[in-house]
Amino acid sequence: MKLNCSIDEVKRLTTQEAKDLLDNDALGVFQLLDVRQPREYESGHIPGAKLIPLGELEYRYGELDKDQGIISYCRSGHRSMAASILLCGLGFENVYNLDGGIRKWDYEVVKGTTKDKLITGGEETFDVLIVALMLEKGALEFYTKAQRLVKDEKAAHVFERLVTMEDTHLQRLYMRYSQLLWDMKSLLGAADELPSLDQLKAELSTVYMEGGRRIQEELVKIEDPEFMDDLEALEIGLEKEYAAYDFYTRVVDTVDDHKTKNLLHELAGEEKGHINLLLQEIEGRD
Repeated sequence: MKLNCSIDEVKRLTTQEAKDLLDNDALGVFQLLDVRQPREYESGHIPGAKLIPLGELEYRYGELDKDQGIISYCRSGHRSMAASILLCGLGFENVYNLDGGIRKWDYEVVKGTTKDKLITGGEETFDVLIVALMLEKGALEFYTKAQRLVKDEKAAHVFERLVTMEDTHLQRLYMRYSQLLWDMKSLLGAADELPSLDQLKAELSTVYMEGGRRIQEELVKIEDPEFMDDLEALEIGLEKEYAAYDFYTRVVDTVDDHKTKNLLHELAGEEKGHINLLLQEIEGRD
């Protein structure tokens, strides 16, 4: 442990540099650390950020991986610089500070966090797959119901395409689930018939959707569906995909199993792919 760490030893990042690093971080090389207070975090945080308030960092730094780079941020960059200096002094080598803090972040933020602990840390890969399947089914139901709510034909078409996207993702997850279940049954000498996707969907809960949010609560948030246009429908889809990316990225830190961590990184990456598709469509409207 270093006794002193100079401010000059902390690397500074512009918002664009930070976004580029995070966008290209398919393997989860960087940890994003929010050192504000919980109420600030709930009001809006960068997707995937882990919350450890500055005042708690000195005794909670063990929750961070010293082998990964850390990008810390706060409201304006001052608290996070103090956090970065503290981490540097504790032996963290790749510490970065977001200049200007979240006030300078011109990109998407996620509001709130799920209050229900759907992944607690003790799960194995198979358990996480079941949760992911449940959340995808929930997203499918959310977009299906949203499609029925709206009056605008173009908005309904956007939700219809989002239903198709989630259904395709659900099928890909089912293939992973089937292979893993087959392997488990084979090891036990009980390789009998696997449940079909329709059978599995019928058994899964329809309380939650992507991001661990409750479906009914998210439907209530849709204001004036009668006047919703296709751009607003795209923005709702984008918000939900960012929430899903945020959820999978944050829960990576709660699990110890290497295969499960890899699966969560993959799921986060797939949600990021959905985000990019929606962003391209929104940008293509200009």
